[in-house]
Order: sequence, then C-alpha cells, then structure tokens
Amino acid sequence: MGALDGKVAIVTGAGTGLGLGIARELAAAGADVAVLEIDPETGPRAAAELEKTGVRSQAYQVDVSKREQVDKAFAVVDKEFGRLDIAVNNAGISRVGPHTEDVTDEDWHESIAVMQTGVFYCMRAAGRIMIPRGTGSVINISSIRGFSPNPGRITYSTPKAAVIMMTRVAAGEWAPHGVRVNAIAPGVLRTPMWDADVARGAIDEQLYLDVVPMHRLGLPEEVGKLVVFLCSDDASYITGAVHTIDGALTSIPAG
Repeated sequence: MGALDGKVAIVTGAGTGLGLGIARELAAAGADVAVLEIDPETGPRAAAELEKTGVRSQAYQVDVSKREQVDKAFAVVDKEFGRLDIAVNNAGISRVGPHTEDVTDEDWHESIAVMQTGVFYCMRAAGRIMIPRGTGSVINISSIRGFSPNPGRITYSTPKAAVIMMTRVAAGEWAPHGVRVNAIAPGVLRTPMWDADVARGAIDEQLYLDVVPMHRLGLPEEVGKLVVFLCSDDASYITGAVHTIDGALTSIPAG
C-alpha cells in the first residue's frame, strides 16, 4: 500500500518539470492527481501518463493568476474526485535577467501575479474546502531564492520570499482546524525551465556544478519524495515549516 492511498491531490503547473516530477511521486504513493496546468498540451499529456500508473488523473487548464479560474478548478476537482486532501502550489515562471533598475513593469506584475497572487488564490481555495472538513495538507513551492538573493532575480526572489511568509501565516491559522501548511525551498534543479535559461545564456550551469557542495543538480523527483512525506501521516505534526532541499548550496557563503 502507498502512503497516500485514497487521497486526492491538486498540483499546479504539473504539465512539465518540477510539477510533473511532484505529480509522479504523489501518484506512485497512491494519490489520485488533478493536474492544473495553463498549457493545453502538456496538462492532458501529464494526466494520461499518470493514469497509466493506476491512479485517477485529470487535467484542467488553469491560469493561477486568475481568481475565477482557480476557484472554479478547485470546486470542480473536489466534486469530480469526491474529495481534496492535498494541494501543491507549484506553478511558476522563470525570471533571471535585468537588475532592479532595468526591470519592466510587465515582468514585475507577471511574476507577482503567478508566483505570489496565484499561490494565495490556490491556498485560499484549498483552505475553504479543507478547513470545514478538518483535514488537509497544503505544500507551497518556494525557492532558496526566497531567502538567499541573487543579482538579477528581484522579480523571482520577491514572490518566493512572500510564499514563505504566506505559508507561516496560514499554518498558524489553520492548525486548529487540522490543516497543515508547509513550504519547500528547492535549490538548483534540472528542469526544462532551467535548461531553457542555460540555453539562452542566462545561467552558467558549470558555475553551479562547481559551487553546489554535492556538485550536481537536484532532480524534480527528489522534491516530489519530500512532498509525499510532508503530505503523509508520518508528518502529522509538521506545519509552518520551510524545508530546504539544495545539496547544501545555502550552507556555504557562496550560496
């Protein structure tokens, strides 16, 4: 039996990359998975892959920065799957580039809309379902850049820092109702988003391989396994925490 048999999970941005890696691990642990994904092609493809493992999965095209779409999707998932036990707020966009003085209004607003407001919308929607039932687990995907800054990352680091505080606030509010809220702060992961940034010259991958004490990049499935643990009964007293998974990158001065 899997640790999450009978559970239903929502994972945002689960069409590719980290979100898909998380969804795969949740499915491997026995959870049914609702794939919330803005891309109309990758979402259904991910859901079809997950169903082949023996769990139920369905894709829903959702832009997490749109409140109406988020509220509708959470309500539909709860109705169609019959319950909602887990919400993993992972959807994000890549922002590596200009320094603060050169950041455009458009980049700023888009980043905040997806990675801060979008997480808030999903947390709120999950809480409204879970709190009356007295059970549930919310996992917010932050980043080491939420507490360890880098030049050129103000539009990424800022919402990721906000996610950490949003996690802590909600954890204190929802603990009396049996709903746990935790954040995960991954370090450098090999995802399609990372590979695209490397390809366009925004990131020097070898620099990170040299600096990360483990001398490798993390993998989405490694984060997924942490998600599974945090959503399981084995983590029943863990809430309001931020779990760093970065190969010790932020434990050294260069981190």
